[in-house]
Amino acid sequence: MPAKPVRPRLNRDVICEAALELLAESGADSFSMRALGDRLGVDASAFYRHYPDKDALLREVGDRALAPATRGFTTSEDPSDDVRRMCLGVRKALLRSPVALQLTQAGPTRYPNELRITEVMLDAFDRAGMAPEDAVLAYHVFIEYTVGSAALDAPLAVSAQLRRETYRRWRADYAQLPSDDYPAIRAHAAHLYPSSDTVFRTGLEALLARLLGT
Repeated sequence: MPAKPVRPRLNRDVICEAALELLAESGADSFSMRALGDRLGVDASAFYRHYPDKDALLREVGDRALAPATRGFTTSEDPSDDVRRMCLGVRKALLRSPVALQLTQAGPTRYPNELRITEVMLDAFDRAGMAPEDAVLAYHVFIEYTVGSAALDAPLAVSAQLRRETYRRWRADYAQLPSDDYPAIRAHAAHLYPSSDTVFRTGLEALLARLLGT
């Protein structure tokens, strides 16, 4: 008689890993606890011993994908550099995980990695001498810029070749516009759509200079 397959012991690590796989296959809109239970061979009610509801589970899945941005991060004596490094790390983590990007766009996770990101950045603005209300505003500016950039870049982030070919096609389309109607576009067509990383870094430095004077 063949041995029965051994079910993994249910814990938060197992649940989140299976949920991430399911989300990558079907997306957040069709995700359900029942489908997750079918994948792990357990009744969906078992998950509620670990999470109060589906939202809490999805928030932790998204938060775990932010771990590369916080892992080993240490603050320095330079608040601007701390903000710079954190924003670059968050964007990189989101581009590596489209599922996390989709989940974090729904709002803050309120789990350890998102809390660490928030703490580092608010502390940096405090150390830069900002008033509390200005520090909070700056935090939201940098986070929304970072997450928004990742959301725009994510569709082409999976393949450098696809990105190059897509940008080349877009530039070619702009170059064919009638110069009488779009003289500025025609003049700049060959230089449109530079590296998305360059664009992000340029905007990030402009924000740092404007808000932190660096």
